[in-house]
Amino acid sequence: MPDQGPQTHTALATFGEELKREREIRGISLKEIADATKISRRFLDAIERNDHKTLPAPVFTRGFVREYARYLGLSAEEIVNRYNYAAVGDDRIEKSLHLDRLTPSPVMTDGPSVPAPKKGIPPWYARIDRNVIVLVLIVAALASVVYWAYQRKRNQTEAPGVESSVTPVAPVSDPRPTQTAAAPAPPDDNTLRLEIEATGNSWMDIEADGKGVISEVLRAGENRTFEANEGFRVDSIGNPAAVNLKLNGVPIPTLGRAGQVVRNRLFDRAFLDNLRKAEEPGENP
Repeated sequence: MPDQGPQTHTALATFGEELKREREIRGISLKEIADATKISRRFLDAIERNDHKTLPAPVFTRGFVREYARYLGLSAEEIVNRYNYAAVGDDRIEKSLHLDRLTPSPVMTDGPSVPAPKKGIPPWYARIDRNVIVLVLIVAALASVVYWAYQRKRNQTEAPGVESSVTPVAPVSDPRPTQTAAAPAPPDDNTLRLEIEATGNSWMDIEADGKGVISEVLRAGENRTFEANEGFRVDSIGNPAAVNLKLNGVPIPTLGRAGQVVRNRLFDRAFLDNLRKAEEPGENP
C-alpha cells in the first residue's frame, strides 16, 4: 500500500498553523490557555506543532482541541471536525475515529456495493475561512447602501424644482438689530454611543447593557458604532494601539500598546463626564 504519511503531515501542519495564527491574532499566550483550561502546556504546544506522537489518545486530543477553540471564541465543533479531517491517514487517529463511529449495519447480499468515502482533502466549503465570508457580506452590504444613496440623490436632482419659476427678490434690510444665532444644543446624553475605528487588526469582546454586541477580529479600515443606555463593558481588546474609540463623540485615550491585551474596562456616564472635564481648558495647566 502507498505511504500516506506526507499527505497527513501536510494536513496536520495546516491545522496547527491555523490554530496558532488565530491565537496570536487575539494576543493570547499558551500559558494563559493552559491555566484556564487545566490542559498541559506541553500538549497545547504539540497541537500547534502537529506533534501528534506526543499527544495522548485521539479521544483525549479532540477534547483538548475543543477546549482550546472555546477559549479563543471559535466554533468548537467546527474546529474538532477540521482536526478530524486533518488527522485522516494517521493509523492511530484513524482507528479511533472508526471506533467512535462504529454502529451495527445490515449485511448486504444483493445489489451494488457502496463506494467507501474518500479520504484526504476536506470539501471546499470546509476550507473557506469564515472571516472571508464575513468580509464578503460586509462589502455587499456597503455596495447596497452606496447604490441606494446614489439612486436617491439622482431622483432628487431630476425632480422638477419649484424655485425655478420664482423671480428672485433683493433682500430687504431689517432696521432691527441683528440677533446672535442661538448656540447649538448639547448632544443628547440619554443614549451612550461607542464609535470604533480599526487602524489595524484587533480582537475585541464588548458588551452593551450586559449584552454582547461584538466578539470578533476587526481588520484595518473597519468601523463599528453601538448604543447603550447604561454603559459599555470591555471584556477584552487585543492590540489596543490599533483601535480609535469615541464615546458620544469624545475621543477615548489609547487603552494600551501594540500587542497588549486589555481587559475589564467600563465606559459609562461617569466615564463620559471625566472625559469631557479632561477636554475643558484649564483642567490640565
